[in-house]
Amino acid sequence: MYKLLISELLAVVVVLVGVNPVWAGPTWRIAELPGLAGADWGEVAAEAGHSYRVVRAGRQAAWTVPVWWGDGFRPAEGVIYNLRVHYKDTVTTPAIFYSHAGVSSYFRFSEVHRFGGRGDGTWKTADIPVSWDLVCRKNLLGEVTEFAIAAEGDLPVESIQVMPVAADADRTYFRQTRQWVVRAQADKRGLADGGPRQQPMIPPAMTGQPLVAYARNYLAVVYPNSAPQAGEAGATLKLRMARNEYEPAAFGVYANGRALKNVTFTVGPMTGPKGELQAAIDLRTAEYSVVQAGKTKGKYRLFPQRLWPAYPVDIAAGQSHWLWITVHTLGARSQPGTYTGTVRITAEGAEGNLPIEVEVLPIRLLTMNEAGLSLGTCLSGLCTQQELKTLAEHNHTGMDLWFGGARPEMKVVGGKLSLDFAYMDDWMAYARKCGMTHVMWFLGGNPYGFPDTMNIERDLYRASATTNEENHRLRAEYIKKAAANPNKVIPELTALYTEWVRQVAAHGKANDWPLLILHPFDEPAKWVQDHVWSDKFPGVIGTGPWIKDHFKDACALIRKASKQVLVGGDIHHAEPGIVFVKDIDVFCTNAIHEDLQLGDKVRAAGTQFWQYSGCNDQTAAHRPRYTFGFYFAAFDSRGSLVWAYNCLDRFDTSEGDGWGYGWYTPFGTIVTPFMAGLREGWDDRRWVETYKARVVAKDAKAKKLLDRIGAEAIAMRAPGGRDTVSDFYAEIKRYEKLDRWRGQLIDAILRAAQ
Repeated sequence: MYKLLISELLAVVVVLVGVNPVWAGPTWRIAELPGLAGADWGEVAAEAGHSYRVVRAGRQAAWTVPVWWGDGFRPAEGVIYNLRVHYKDTVTTPAIFYSHAGVSSYFRFSEVHRFGGRGDGTWKTADIPVSWDLVCRKNLLGEVTEFAIAAEGDLPVESIQVMPVAADADRTYFRQTRQWVVRAQADKRGLADGGPRQQPMIPPAMTGQPLVAYARNYLAVVYPNSAPQAGEAGATLKLRMARNEYEPAAFGVYANGRALKNVTFTVGPMTGPKGELQAAIDLRTAEYSVVQAGKTKGKYRLFPQRLWPAYPVDIAAGQSHWLWITVHTLGARSQPGTYTGTVRITAEGAEGNLPIEVEVLPIRLLTMNEAGLSLGTCLSGLCTQQELKTLAEHNHTGMDLWFGGARPEMKVVGGKLSLDFAYMDDWMAYARKCGMTHVMWFLGGNPYGFPDTMNIERDLYRASATTNEENHRLRAEYIKKAAANPNKVIPELTALYTEWVRQVAAHGKANDWPLLILHPFDEPAKWVQDHVWSDKFPGVIGTGPWIKDHFKDACALIRKASKQVLVGGDIHHAEPGIVFVKDIDVFCTNAIHEDLQLGDKVRAAGTQFWQYSGCNDQTAAHRPRYTFGFYFAAFDSRGSLVWAYNCLDRFDTSEGDGWGYGWYTPFGTIVTPFMAGLREGWDDRRWVETYKARVVAKDAKAKKLLDRIGAEAIAMRAPGGRDTVSDFYAEIKRYEKLDRWRGQLIDAILRAAQ
């Protein structure tokens, strides 16, 4: 499936450029481009026939050029260009290439690729693939776009030429990315723990095989130090799935007695009584990357952090590697029945096999929308179009935006507010195309930084500024006024606040945006706390009782401005949070453990009950599957958000909090075990709702099964994850329960159908 996707994308490029194999787009010679002198670029220089400027050390050197793809805001969907950079490699860490994609925080640059870093002083070319969703018009200037390069030292750059991508550009890009990550983490890899050391348990018939493949539930991580356990070596990979579902299977490959080189795998045709299974098969290989081990600085571990399209790996003697298969049934094309096939694993001088069995059930699973379920995830800015598509395939029905990273461009002139929706319209249209139904929009941030984190209020107050100096002055002025009168949106802003909501709501409706759920600011239940950030901006007062009244006042302003939007709130404490139940339409909490009847209380007030939880990029798949699946189902919350999807560094996340579970590339989204587990948790929810529709609707007594599973799910929550401010998650004591509960629902649906 993955190779087909890339070939389709490349076919679009062929259509674009025609059949001329030497087609090339514009060439930008840096020495000849106007307006590049200054702090970021060096003066024009020449060397051995090369005319260039240097990207100055530590700067982000940008150049603006006319768009070359025609009239669209972006190139046509599916188009990928190659931007060939001619440069002198004078730096010892890779340089970074950026594009203007209209999706990063406040529509700043997006990192595309890293190149060079060998420091050998030779002139080279670097190929930078740029997809249609990683470049766009810079709307404030209209007919131009922008790129940039940053490097640790002075980097001579001669030219950049727009060209078609090579047939294997995806594999090259992925390989180069993994290579720079290894180099960036080189000093930490030797300190990283490779996971619990397991003693291999290999059947006598397989003890002489250098390559031992072993089946292991994808919910249980295969670390480098893992080894086959009893019953795993040579065991069958078994999947049981509806006719419209994604389902993963995973296995380890153990290097038995000697190292294995260039380990790859394929899945042969799967056949049954009705012929060959019609399904899309996606093959992935885990990348073991360095991450922090807990909260202790300087302690690291290796985690299978990213699942890349399958690539060859080397496995040291006595160690393992994790490989994934995802089967996607295709509705009516995937006929019910049991299909079997073989997974073939090869290495230099060794090979092995695993049987695979897929049972396609005579069941069509309710979609998220049909089931009345909603899932969104928090974005640092926006996300690329290819990520939107991937997230939709993983049961996401909406996104959670933050005004501190994504908002219409806005100005106030003569007291009148004007908004520029160019970036937002493009993104919202593609979100709709992917089936997204809602956007929860946080208009302010953490109240520990109140009032400076009331983003919409602060930015509206200074939207009339025409210089940086005036901008800073108005920011300080706003903070002073709001801190002096913290209980409400200050009077000078109420008209602008409601006008912003009115314009956005009206524009969204006219342009078919997803349903807007406007959230005045983050975590209003902190009104019972007395806390202020230590690195506060002058005048910041943080939390206190005024937070409650301020939130309520903002909710009232939103309601006054428009009936076309909902009002939402993320409520991270039960008792101090329930006071907002009448102010909001969507009550989303991570504090159900504080009051197991909280959902009933919220629904009794006529408000939607949602739940949310956290994540990071080193979370095993069983945690999100449990949390967002059977655990949240036990309280019948109808929607969720995840904190957060892309609030993390670019591939190397060996330091700090990796709040995220996917990375964009020009060739699709690189996912994590967390994302797969999150999808499976919501598939569990879809199974629950399908059971209700097909069984409980005809026999009310059948609800007893759901009640029992819900009670077990609540009882199976392990200690931990109850600090709702900084460490919130739900962990299951025994992950095996998850497949058992789903199996019980499936069996009951099949019995009822008979």
